Amino acid sequence: MMKRWALKIIPLILIGVIVFAPLTAALSMTEGSVNFLKKFGDSSGQVRTLSLTIVALAEASGKVNEDLTPKIREFTRELLSYQNPDGGWGYFPESVSNVLDTSYALIALSKAEKFFEGTDDLFTVDDARKRGINFLLNSKTGNAWGYIPDSTPMFYPTVLALWALGENGYNSSSPVVSSAISSLGDLPRYIDDYTALGLRLIAFKAVGEPVDRSEVSELIGILNGEELSPTQRALLTYALTLYSEPTFEVVATIARLDQIKHTGANMVFWADTPKYPISVTDTVTPTAYALLAVSKLVPPIREVRVNPNEMPCDQLISYQNPDGGWGIYRGSPSNEKATYYALLAVEACYPAPDVVEKALNWTEKRFKEDERVVLNESRLTVGYYYALMTLLHFNRLNESEREHAIEVIKSIRMDTGKWGIKDLGPQPAETAMALSALLALGVNKSDPDVVAAKNWLLSISSTGWGLYYQSGIYPFMLDVNVLDTLTVLKALEPIATKPEVESHLNWLISQRVDGGWPYAKEYTDINGTELMGRPRVDLTVEATLLLLHYGFDYSQQTLDFVKKARDSGLIANDTLETAFAVIYLSSFNKMPMVDLSDVRNALETSTFNVLCSEDRIGDAKEILNYLRETFGYRFDLGPLSLIEEGNAIVLAGFSDVNVSRYNRYIALDVAGNTVELNNSTYPRQNTVLLIPGRTAKGVILFVLYDEDSSEIAKLVFKIGYVKYMQGPAVVIHYEDRNGDGKIELNEVTAETVG
Repeated sequence: MMKRWALKIIPLILIGVIVFAPLTAALSMTEGSVNFLKKFGDSSGQVRTLSLTIVALAEASGKVNEDLTPKIREFTRELLSYQNPDGGWGYFPESVSNVLDTSYALIALSKAEKFFEGTDDLFTVDDARKRGINFLLNSKTGNAWGYIPDSTPMFYPTVLALWALGENGYNSSSPVVSSAISSLGDLPRYIDDYTALGLRLIAFKAVGEPVDRSEVSELIGILNGEELSPTQRALLTYALTLYSEPTFEVVATIARLDQIKHTGANMVFWADTPKYPISVTDTVTPTAYALLAVSKLVPPIREVRVNPNEMPCDQLISYQNPDGGWGIYRGSPSNEKATYYALLAVEACYPAPDVVEKALNWTEKRFKEDERVVLNESRLTVGYYYALMTLLHFNRLNESEREHAIEVIKSIRMDTGKWGIKDLGPQPAETAMALSALLALGVNKSDPDVVAAKNWLLSISSTGWGLYYQSGIYPFMLDVNVLDTLTVLKALEPIATKPEVESHLNWLISQRVDGGWPYAKEYTDINGTELMGRPRVDLTVEATLLLLHYGFDYSQQTLDFVKKARDSGLIANDTLETAFAVIYLSSFNKMPMVDLSDVRNALETSTFNVLCSEDRIGDAKEILNYLRETFGYRFDLGPLSLIEEGNAIVLAGFSDVNVSRYNRYIALDVAGNTVELNNSTYPRQNTVLLIPGRTAKGVILFVLYDEDSSEIAKLVFKIGYVKYMQGPAVVIHYEDRNGDGKIELNEVTAETVG
């Protein structure tokens, strides 16, 4: 007995330890209470608290990131070891079997059995459950149950027996159940009225016995107005979740639970204050019921949390140099080509205006220096070409600057339609870059230089391009490679037909190796050994997109290649390969995943701006106060222009903001009196949308609504719903069911949209 009492006081001793231990991170009630029950769910040595722990963890399974199966199995095996030979369970291990603890154990086994599927213990669990049911059925006295077999029937053991039988396949039409239900109201209680109400509602739900709605209303009234112990509040809140849709009224009851929780050491728990003659603080029972209640509101975590086509945007942005450009490799000097493709990739990620502006400022400076080099050396450099293409893409050149660029390019040609390198003569790559630049600058396709460049490029080779050398009347091509061939084919793409370039396309296809394209399929090293080239993501993506234009489809194979390169770490620190991975994945992908839970977690720890237009400033001020009351003084007001400057809560009309810019998984369309969100249609009136978004500097919560729905929008924050939101988006809708024109919590629903 001393050992059992020692076990019973463990939760009491640990309360002080937990409360004063620091939280290491923002923690949801679900995650925190799971952590607590995993650690202390079996600490009292009582069968009923161990059983409630198993029930609560089973309900939370799939709704937290951790796989709870191992812990559920561990606790269940412990519970099985406490079963007596007669099939029942006692208050403690080895104590006399009784109806109450056997009922708790049977409820736990009914929830735990599915976690043993495919294991050798499945039969053991099922056999123990069946023996427990036999004990329970044989312990009935008349129409009901006493605490032990053949004792005077009482309310508490009877209502627990009903709950247990309901969880194990019995229903209200079963004679053993129906007779107990008919007797339940006349039985002595010896437990408080609130606990009796909660247990009866739970038991009736388990056996399928109808409950009058007035009792649910009574339950809501108690939760809203009565002084309740943590166990009573948690139990009644759980009962309410069994009978109500996820209205804001239910969320409000969860919020009240939140207000009385204890936190510490990455755990959340509730504790009853002991009353004479009891001297032990119960933490497991209220925490288990609270977790059951909260878990009913939390949607399951989707099995695939990681997007298989996730783009390495954050990695790419981290490669940016302090001067604004990107190097070919992380940390190497900034390079015009790397910067050009990095910027194209950033565009495919999420809004990052500071990142882009910094890079464009660097490019503008480099462009002037590159022009001087071009004019001094009379050749078109790679740096000048990519700086020019960057500024054109981002519309940073005015008309006179464009005309000047055309003059510069034409001034350094070696002959009509030919550009090259001094001492080597005209070159395919330089000519292709000049051709591409002139077309991008708006030069007409019939321009003599454009026509001559096309004709010359097609005349000097039929199987790819490389370094061109002409000695007398015998020209020849050295080092034919994929990079130069792609450069030429891309330049010719707007002006050449498929028959004109088909032989080059076939050569390009022949260079494919191991699912991608290398610089050269085969090459000889300095020792004369012939080797196969390593396929690169940048060359593979460019080849795939070019070939697709001409009807050769390698899209899926390249997608597999790019994902493999991304996941293997092969492209780490390589700007070009990382950028092209982003560019290619963006055509299959939307953008880096963002969920309302990401916003919720940020609300717990980070600073936010509440942003709105002038006409919603009143709403914003009220919401700001609610946020500060809930999360602390980390929130400020600001204009919509700050939307990309950090974490933000944006209050706006349905059409005021392009949410798809910040979350490309969201398709929002507003037409007349309806809003369509991801192919689901909702009435516009009395509707509020909660949509997550993301920028390079933080997360965004879009709260979209018409002005006449502002009270509904404010209610989201007033009752603390934002602490429990989860999923891709949520649609909140108010329906005036009683016709009084007043917004009541039970008239507001929240639907998670996938």
